[in-house]
Amino acid sequence: MSDRSPSQPDNSSASLPEACLTDRRKRQKSIPRRSHLKTRTGCKTCKKRKCDEQRPSCRNCLKRGTDCDFLAESSVYPNYLNEDVSASVLNMLDLQLMHHFSTSTYATLSCHPSIRNFWKGPVVQMACRCDYVMRTVLAISALHLANYSRDRKEMYTSTALTYHRIAAREAMNLMSNIKKEDANNLFVFSVLTIFFALGGPEGPSGDTFFFEDSSFPEWLFLLRGTKSLLELLGPDLMQGALSPLFAQAQRLRRWSKDMDREAETPMKGPLDELEILVRNTVNDEKARRIYEYAINELRIISKSLSDASQIDITHAFTWIYLVLDEFLPLLKVPTQESVAIFSFFCVFLKRLEIHWWMQGWSERLILKAHKLLDEEHKLWISWPAEEIGCVFET
Repeated sequence: MSDRSPSQPDNSSASLPEACLTDRRKRQKSIPRRSHLKTRTGCKTCKKRKCDEQRPSCRNCLKRGTDCDFLAESSVYPNYLNEDVSASVLNMLDLQLMHHFSTSTYATLSCHPSIRNFWKGPVVQMACRCDYVMRTVLAISALHLANYSRDRKEMYTSTALTYHRIAAREAMNLMSNIKKEDANNLFVFSVLTIFFALGGPEGPSGDTFFFEDSSFPEWLFLLRGTKSLLELLGPDLMQGALSPLFAQAQRLRRWSKDMDREAETPMKGPLDELEILVRNTVNDEKARRIYEYAINELRIISKSLSDASQIDITHAFTWIYLVLDEFLPLLKVPTQESVAIFSFFCVFLKRLEIHWWMQGWSERLILKAHKLLDEEHKLWISWPAEEIGCVFET
């Protein structure tokens, strides 16, 4: 046992031969210091710590939890920095919204598998290449979440409005001088904007922010901008990214037209009576022709009401698109006959209220129609009001 006191330091190294001490010092000196990357272009936050320049955030900043300048430079949505929102929160929120869209929201935009796949596949791919499409996709996803989330409803709604406002600013600039390479993206933006308007929040008056000063909501007229886009695409329409959407629309229209004109549908009798009223009361031949055309197109899409599997928003878009040039301007005036005819279209919208973005619209629109009609024409919409289940105040 050693006689050394516990309080005495261990000087055992002193008894080592001088040669051993020399070898130990040599080994310590031979161990290389950890190298670093020399850079003049690194993150300002950690240049003194030799930035590794990794993107989107350098590793030093990630390790220390500090804000990296590179994150601001390489952000997918640099404009968001002007919205006074934390970049880190935005990134996490974007991931959540994109995941929700590609796993849930896309399936709520149509009942048909081919169109659902269109929203889930080609549209998501387009969004990854186009900022304003991406922001609109995220806005729709945020509205969907807001519809079912009480605790975070206000946050999701605010996010949706912000994202769509930024997207619309960029898209509208491109609309003023449309190029063919932008046509697909702008068309998808326009269609998604209709969903956004339908599912958007209500203001204090009960109207959505798309109502503005017109008699009817602006989303009815949003398809006007798509006509020039479709004309620009021309023959490429059925071969390009939008082909699944239009192929399904053609199939639905062929299915409706192939049905016997005299086949009994829920709307056949009421539409026939409406057409007789128009013929007997409208003296202007041009206006009468416009009304009859709108009624006939309603008759075609109404055939889908006999088969629940065929009811889809595509029918509504098709009808609006076909009556775009002549009937919708009369509705915007509005004339008594156009308002009455549109009330029958609301019955079709009622069947679409299985979707979150359409809920409440049929009743809201027919109530507005009833206020615009005189006493004679209010009688014209008795059937659609009954079908929708709307009771008017006397």
